[in-house]
Amino acid sequence: MPQAVNKTKLPAFERLTPAADRERIDLDLATFLDETRRGYAANPHVAPLYGHLTEFVLRGGKRLRPRLALASYRILTGRFDPPPRAVALASASLEIFHAFMLVHDDLIDGSVIRRNRPTLHEAILRDADQAGEPVERKRACDLGLIAGDLLFALGMRLLSHSGLDDATLGRVNRLVSDMLFETGLGEALDVLYDDCPLEHLNEEQLIESYLRKTARYSVSGPLVLGATIAGAEPQAVRALDRFGDLLGFGFQVQNDLDALDEDPEYGDQPDLDGGKRTYVLWSAFNRLSDCGRHELNEALALPVGLDRRRRLLRLIQQSGAIEACRTRLEGVRAEAIDVLRESPLEPAQRRLFIALTEMFRTTPRKPPEFAVIPIEAEAVVIPENFSANP
Repeated sequence: MPQAVNKTKLPAFERLTPAADRERIDLDLATFLDETRRGYAANPHVAPLYGHLTEFVLRGGKRLRPRLALASYRILTGRFDPPPRAVALASASLEIFHAFMLVHDDLIDGSVIRRNRPTLHEAILRDADQAGEPVERKRACDLGLIAGDLLFALGMRLLSHSGLDDATLGRVNRLVSDMLFETGLGEALDVLYDDCPLEHLNEEQLIESYLRKTARYSVSGPLVLGATIAGAEPQAVRALDRFGDLLGFGFQVQNDLDALDEDPEYGDQPDLDGGKRTYVLWSAFNRLSDCGRHELNEALALPVGLDRRRRLLRLIQQSGAIEACRTRLEGVRAEAIDVLRESPLEPAQRRLFIALTEMFRTTPRKPPEFAVIPIEAEAVVIPENFSANP
């Protein structure tokens, strides 16, 4: 049975997700990818592709997903020392699955920059002898797609070789396969909604898309994975699943808001350029007057370029959607805290899971969108039937 958290001395946030976790995740990923390269990818024709794939995984990022899984495991076992190797490797597999999603997402969006470096397919293209030729661009995209498939397989390989006992590995495999299937469905909805007029979309549809595409594999999935490995009771797992869904929805909305801060002239703006039906854009449309909605639709019909970006940004700002979405984030967090209060978790464990919301702080200058002090705000209604663990 999971151990109770020591009530006399609660560990600080840094003990839930210490800097050593990030270092160990990076080391485990580098070691695994190198061992796989020596065993399977020595062919000189494949080696450059595998090199790009490895660089993409190791180039940086917050390692949010494995860190959430490890923190959940710590809270529910009461063990705050370095986790067992099997737990660390199973958690690290989430980062490879994340890379798989990013590679395919960049291909869908036509993005050329990721984490201030070329996207994987763009890096492949730049290595080509005749990078400007259409045939080389297609080849780079084809290889990028294959690299994403390889990353999916590598994630499964790392998970299956993690060393978890058979019973736990079976439960984790079911969780991960469901999580990734839902993410694929969310990605499909994201693409399909791009062709849908804003007036035909409703909030429930966008919430479903955000839950499936982002929340499940970014927040609720990692929290549930850590809880599953820890042997948590089903009621606690269900509470963490919903808690993570709420935070994951807010996480994606915050990402949408952060993307609007990019310089419209020089920054990468795949959402604006692609006319992506984000929660922020949908909110802007519904807050504008009939004239403003007409102007927004006209702006979306313009060719991709600086003028289009500026028009869309102006209309979003004028609508008040940015402020409205920030209020929504407060409501989401309030609902997430209520979920924990009603859960079978011990009070100390609830406080620690709330402390994890510090990981969603976007900049040191702003208070976190999910602050630790309870607030009163209208909650976003997320259907109860959305659960990765029915």
